[in-house]
Amino acid sequence: MKFIKYLRFDICQGILRNPMLMISPIAIAFIIFIDFFAKANRFIAFDIMDEAVSFGDYLFYLYGGMKEFIPDYEMGFQLPIVWILVFFVLPFILLNYPLKDMNGIGQQILIRSTKKIFWWLSKCCWTILGTLVYHLIMQMTGLVMCSIFRLDITYSIHMDFVKAAFEVGHQEVCNISGLFISTVILPIFVSVSINMLQMTLSLFIKPMFSFLFIAIMLLSSAYLLSPLLIGNYAMIFRYTWILKNGVSVETGYKISFILLFISMGVGTIKFRFYDVLENGQGES
Repeated sequence: MKFIKYLRFDICQGILRNPMLMISPIAIAFIIFIDFFAKANRFIAFDIMDEAVSFGDYLFYLYGGMKEFIPDYEMGFQLPIVWILVFFVLPFILLNYPLKDMNGIGQQILIRSTKKIFWWLSKCCWTILGTLVYHLIMQMTGLVMCSIFRLDITYSIHMDFVKAAFEVGHQEVCNISGLFISTVILPIFVSVSINMLQMTLSLFIKPMFSFLFIAIMLLSSAYLLSPLLIGNYAMIFRYTWILKNGVSVETGYKISFILLFISMGVGTIKFRFYDVLENGQGES
């Protein structure tokens, strides 16, 4: 029962009453959709493509990331702005809630509780649910926008749009006709695992440093196409079914699953010996 009370409190205070978590994905999805729709119309006007884009194209644009970066003296590294917006904002939103709760009413609950591990497990569930809500709102906002602009509500992919939007040649990618559901779920799963990692790291270092670690890890993934960098699995464009030398979707699920449970496990062990009074007063 105590765990349910903790979880109910975290859902209410950390998700439903968190305006940043509820509003940010709508704003980000709206901005990205306008950019997506403007590019599609421009490509049609210049005869790069000859038909309207779909909801599947929007999802690909949202989670696509970028093509493999190959160092070139003439062209430097270009940040995948859309992907950065999607994956960098959420860890920042989730950054301080556990610490604030530990400094507030949560501290008194932890001091008096004989099962303080329930507090940590509730925060783990909060992180997972918060991440899912964020991405669901973002996708639903895109779906509504597609309906308003009367775009095709399917998972079909227009390769002419993909190649033009991601600036790749025809020989660099495989031609695909539809977006697999599993490839849309994997970036969300990666997002869950890295947010869990960030929360666990916050038990060892200041929250802002844990956020910087996550940011560097994601930026490194954008710079290097490597199966060892988890951010690659959050980029649909880096998957083997579209990029010949890309990363495996199956491996991405395995790595994300392992990272998620290692983070939860290490955090559980650490929190058993965590000094709430000493660390609860720390600043981020």
